[in-house]
Amino acid sequence: MKTTKLKLFTLFLLLLPLCAVLLGAGCEDADEYSNFVEGYVVGSFIGDEVDGEGQATGNKTKRGYCILLEENKNKRMDFYTFNFSDTLFAFPDEILSPDYNGNNCGPTFFPDSLKFAYKIKFNYQIVNEPDKVQFITACFALDAAFLWDNYDQIFIKETSKN
Repeated sequence: MKTTKLKLFTLFLLLLPLCAVLLGAGCEDADEYSNFVEGYVVGSFIGDEVDGEGQATGNKTKRGYCILLEENKNKRMDFYTFNFSDTLFAFPDEILSPDYNGNNCGPTFFPDSLKFAYKIKFNYQIVNEPDKVQFITACFALDAAFLWDNYDQIFIKETSKN
C-alpha cells in the first residue's frame, strides 16, 4: 500500500510541471508587442472624444493615423493609432488639414500618389477595449458610414522610416 502511494506521489510530481507547461503554452501575453513589421501611413483623422456613455465631450482626439501593412497593399488600411510620432515625416498640410471625411465618417486617406510614400517599420500591440481612445466622427452621409469596428486600434512601441 505504501509503495502504491509513493508511486502515485512520484507520478504526480512528474506530471505537475508537464501540466503547467501545457496550460501555459496556450496563453498569449496581451501585453506583448508584435515582431517588427513593415507598412505605410495611408491616412489620418481627428475625431470627437466620447465618454463612457458614448456622449461627445466637446474635446478632439489627438490626430489618428491609418496604417496599412506591406503584405496587404490591396487593402485600404489595417490599423489606426493615436500614438504615431508627428516628427517622423513632414506630412504636407493639405493631406492633414481635414479632421475626417464627412462623406463617409472615416479617415481622410492620402491621395493614390502618396499611398506608399510614407513607409515605416514598427512593432505594435492591439489596444484592449478599456484602454481604447473612444471617439466618433461626424457624418454627412446617411448610408456609407465608415466601419471603424473592422479595424484594430494599436499602440506603436517603436517606429522608424523604412
